[in-house]
Amino acid sequence: MPPPPARNPREALAPGPRRHRIYLGDCRTMPELASGSVHLVVTSPPYANLKRYAEGNPDQLGHIDDYDEFLANMEKVLRECFRVLVPGGRVCAVVGDVNVARRNAGRHYVLPLSADLKLVGRRCGFDNLQGITWLKVANIRLEASGSSRYLGKPNLPNGIIKNDTEHIIFLRKPGYRSPSAEMEALSLIPDEEYARLFTPIWSDIPGASLKDHPAPFPLEIPRRLIRMFSFTGDTVLDPFAGTGTTSLAAMELERSSVAYEVEPAYLPLIVKRLQKPTLTAGEVIFERREPPVT
Repeated sequence: MPPPPARNPREALAPGPRRHRIYLGDCRTMPELASGSVHLVVTSPPYANLKRYAEGNPDQLGHIDDYDEFLANMEKVLRECFRVLVPGGRVCAVVGDVNVARRNAGRHYVLPLSADLKLVGRRCGFDNLQGITWLKVANIRLEASGSSRYLGKPNLPNGIIKNDTEHIIFLRKPGYRSPSAEMEALSLIPDEEYARLFTPIWSDIPGASLKDHPAPFPLEIPRRLIRMFSFTGDTVLDPFAGTGTTSLAAMELERSSVAYEVEPAYLPLIVKRLQKPTLTAGEVIFERREPPVT
């Protein structure tokens, strides 16, 4: 086995106001970010081609129909995440496996996206860590009411188990961080909250509204993950910004953030969310990459 990586020099709390940068551009390359400049990645990547986004964008990974090609492009994203992360930094990705309906493929089957992304992460140099299963509250309540619809023929063998869960996978870049005593003091998690967060199953978070985005994730998820795996003053990256949920959570928790979004249609919503009068935790910067990456 290789020797354990050395511990990094003692870190210091980042001075000055927090900065929140939003880049309109493709996250398969992130030239705006220096190597080792990010402490945590929190994101929810496209679920292959399960959801449809704004049409006509050649850089939209969520419109790649070939599953293996999609994974190859996700590998480009994860390699960039590996480059920009500090040693000991993590990727926290909310991932749903892809159920392919019989009407679309002639038979029902599941694409194991969460497992495949873990394998892709290993190829990029990441270590896999124990993840979290998110049981969506809306579906749990539907089951309890007895009104959920069956998949397959009711009361007969060979029915289909509904996909009411998503996976939060954790990939860690080898190495160890050495936060200062000040950073640790500002980032303490009380006992009760710690016990609630560091469990393998979350069943108390409802799904997010589909009004503004076809695949949103609720603010509480990045809020928890940022609390769990970063320190005050750290920089958090979301390569698939969507409506800016991760940046909003980072802003609330006194972290800086960087986000990439390839769809221009979502930029006004991100601007609106991050420029609320009640949010004063730093400077917000929006940049459009020119020319687009090919």
